[in-house]
Amino acid sequence: MTKARSPWSVLFLLLVAVVSAPTRVLARNQPDAAPSPADPVPGTSSVAALVKQGNEARRAGQMRVAIASFRKARDLAPHTYEIRILLADTLRRAGQWDRSLPEYEAARRIDPSRPEGYSGTALISRLRYDYDGAAAVLLEGLGKVAPGSRPDLLLVLAESRRRQSRLPDAQRLFEEILKARPQEAPARAGLARVAEDRGDLAGAIRAWDAYLEIKTEDEAAELRRQELRELRASIEALRETAGRAASAGVLAELGRLQSVAGDAKGAVESYRRALRVDAEHVEARRGLALALLDTGPEGVTEAAREFRRLLKRIPGDGVALYNLVALAAAAGDASAEESAWGALVAARPDDLFALRGDLAFLERQGPEALARALDRRPAGGRESAAPALLRRRALLLATAGRFPEATDALYRLLVPDPTDPWSLEIANEILFMDPPILRALADRLSRDLAPGTEAMGPSDGTSAPGAAALQVLRARLTWWAGRGEEALVILRQAVAAHPDAAVARSALGEAYQEIAHAQDLALVELERAAEIDPSRPAAGVDLALALLRAGRSKQAAAAARRCLERSPDLAPAQSVLGAALADQGDFEGAASAYAAALSADPADNFGLARGQLPVALAALGRNVEARRALRGPLPPLPEMLYREAWAFARDSCRDRGFNGQDWLAWRTRYRRKLGTEDDAYRAITVMLASLGDPYTRLRDPEETASLFLARRGASVLTDPLGRVSPPSKTVITGDLPGGLGYIRLSNFTDPNVVAELRAALETMRQKEGIVLDLRGNSGGLTRSADEIGNLLVGPGRDAGVDDSAAGPITQVTGGEGALTDSPLTVLVDGQTGSAAERLARTLSSTGRGSLAGDPTFGKGRAQVSRVLPGGTTVLVSISEMLGPDGRPIQGNGLQPARRARVPPVSAAAEPSPGAKPAPPPPAAGSSPAPPPAANPSPAPPPR
Repeated sequence: MTKARSPWSVLFLLLVAVVSAPTRVLARNQPDAAPSPADPVPGTSSVAALVKQGNEARRAGQMRVAIASFRKARDLAPHTYEIRILLADTLRRAGQWDRSLPEYEAARRIDPSRPEGYSGTALISRLRYDYDGAAAVLLEGLGKVAPGSRPDLLLVLAESRRRQSRLPDAQRLFEEILKARPQEAPARAGLARVAEDRGDLAGAIRAWDAYLEIKTEDEAAELRRQELRELRASIEALRETAGRAASAGVLAELGRLQSVAGDAKGAVESYRRALRVDAEHVEARRGLALALLDTGPEGVTEAAREFRRLLKRIPGDGVALYNLVALAAAAGDASAEESAWGALVAARPDDLFALRGDLAFLERQGPEALARALDRRPAGGRESAAPALLRRRALLLATAGRFPEATDALYRLLVPDPTDPWSLEIANEILFMDPPILRALADRLSRDLAPGTEAMGPSDGTSAPGAAALQVLRARLTWWAGRGEEALVILRQAVAAHPDAAVARSALGEAYQEIAHAQDLALVELERAAEIDPSRPAAGVDLALALLRAGRSKQAAAAARRCLERSPDLAPAQSVLGAALADQGDFEGAASAYAAALSADPADNFGLARGQLPVALAALGRNVEARRALRGPLPPLPEMLYREAWAFARDSCRDRGFNGQDWLAWRTRYRRKLGTEDDAYRAITVMLASLGDPYTRLRDPEETASLFLARRGASVLTDPLGRVSPPSKTVITGDLPGGLGYIRLSNFTDPNVVAELRAALETMRQKEGIVLDLRGNSGGLTRSADEIGNLLVGPGRDAGVDDSAAGPITQVTGGEGALTDSPLTVLVDGQTGSAAERLARTLSSTGRGSLAGDPTFGKGRAQVSRVLPGGTTVLVSISEMLGPDGRPIQGNGLQPARRARVPPVSAAAEPSPGAKPAPPPPAAGSSPAPPPAANPSPAPPPR
């Protein structure tokens, strides 16, 4: 059965097939566990040759070859510590955690006095959010390793404690390390981050000062310190302004920036001052309540009081309602929690996240609670006329196992408008619970469509008012049954019979996109649907999304604005407007639109604003604020975190067999077992790992911040494997002999990458040719790669095939025209991966450019992302890129037509002296070379 997905979710997933995860991220920005010097490896020279081969393969990005080489070396010399560590570390970097653990354990047995076996095992435990397990193995190691190695393990333990928010413990451990090693830079960086987490802005700056006295050329740390200095200056300026004229607006902004800095107590005081000036200031009231929560347990009671005061002013305030639910849950008061969920659902009937949360709570309470909820019918018999109430009832009935009644409720929900995105989301959930409901819906519809029935209208040939909707529902059920082409025919017939039915036009436009992959035909229908019924919000959002997908960002923004003229608080329209403005480089406007979307819908049911607001803020240079925005104002309710991750994987996973398991069983596997946020993350990690795909995983907020929210430097830095480090300058340009232009594109994680590349191309319109250097570019945002492809190729060209759950889909370039037609040569190497490989494929498949260099990394799976409340991101593989030869890029890479070396670039374009090239391959010898240490930025978080 085809997934019963709403049109918004389909188009949104394509919008944010954003995360073709960079090839480096499986290492989670952690240094390799480099073994300390050791005795020569016993055995023949073949062992040394295999180790050399493995190291060279790692350096070239060929992880499978490296693993195979190290395994052969291990089999020849099974008692060699260094080989075990090399293999374990490489497996860990490749995301094969379960296979790496036995190697770390073997290394500990071989030599329990050395640290790498303990630290590597602890890192994997930490990646699984098992902080206590990580601490246990580290404490064991601290009792066995040599005194000189203790600081190595203390670093990992200290960082683990910091990530647990056990800041006093973390500080004590970092200070202990510095007593033994005063020049230990990672410990200095750790103290700086502890100070940041504590909200001690001045202390954090001093700690970064101390770190930079040791690491004088660490540009990433300098940039981070500069971010903090700028925030401190803004706070001081607002304090001065407030001292001269203490308006509520100024004081509220001061409180907001203090919250961004982590200074909860300072923020509380500023917000209180603002409310003394203006007791009705909504932002100050909401900010005060949230800041009180951040002060710790002592602020909880007063925070609840402030949230209730806010609700008297704005009865439907989502932030207040969700936080009252969380406070009741934390107190263990089931009665209060039930009341809080009821108030939330009643105040925000179209909030599906709230509906699912209420349902999860009722399930946790047992069948009696579900029965009580079903028996409580709304006053006035409003069910038949209110889609929100029907959604709730249908989902409650299905959850209770009363599927015949659920079928009836779902049918009544879908008949009036089978294109309503929120109703389709509920249909998706119910049909996943009980697939036979699809047949029951189709049978009932067939009866209603029989000639002479009321639904079909009188026999004089005129149509009943709902006849078009019924035909659309027939097409949708046919589509869900896996007969897409037949559904397309039905929709064409529906439009022919009812040319002025907006619902039929919208559905046909959706089908042209998803079934026929005919973008131009889809736009015609969606534009007509919006013209016929401009009061229907979904039609405007559908059109704006389709225009955005086609690379027409200006038209998409205009369509979103037209929609907002009629529905100013429509969060999906605000989100699409934000995306369209970001595509045009207007990040100020994008940030405002995303903030408005989250104000209207803090739960971000559309699934875009929560993740993209931080990116827009980072593009504006407001990096500390971006990191804070990633966390968001909604409390991370453990069961809801798990349910949201489960549902996202259900809807997005390319493997519709879910690795041969019953995915529905995972929905309730941890019911009543998730007491804390980390409990939820551990459960999600286990659940996602069951899909057998290392790229389907959780990404913690620090990794997201490192990749997407870091300020960019003035140079290109590479780690010892040749991969460009995250804070590197994104676009570097220069001149080559023969009138050629040179553009180095270092990443696809910088939100400014498209704008910078566009500006670079504008200066090279007259060049005889352009060399585009993608070497070391490990990937990032798929959408950025596609937009750059549009700038270089122009619209309407086949750009390669992606293999998805729906089958092979040919990607077609969009946009409004190429900026240059100069001949293009694309340089690639073994570290060119993910989204960079996607761009290389586009240029090669369209004939726009030729590839030169070494075979690429071979990371061909694309992920979509969903940011959970609290800032942790779920990544799920949704498709796989095929190369021009039809083979999967995953594990194979792209094969350049020729090897080439770029001539020297003019001095203006050369990387700065701080840039570090990849080191040469190690010389052969009797000892295996230690794995190269990564160079995470800014300032490696302590291991």
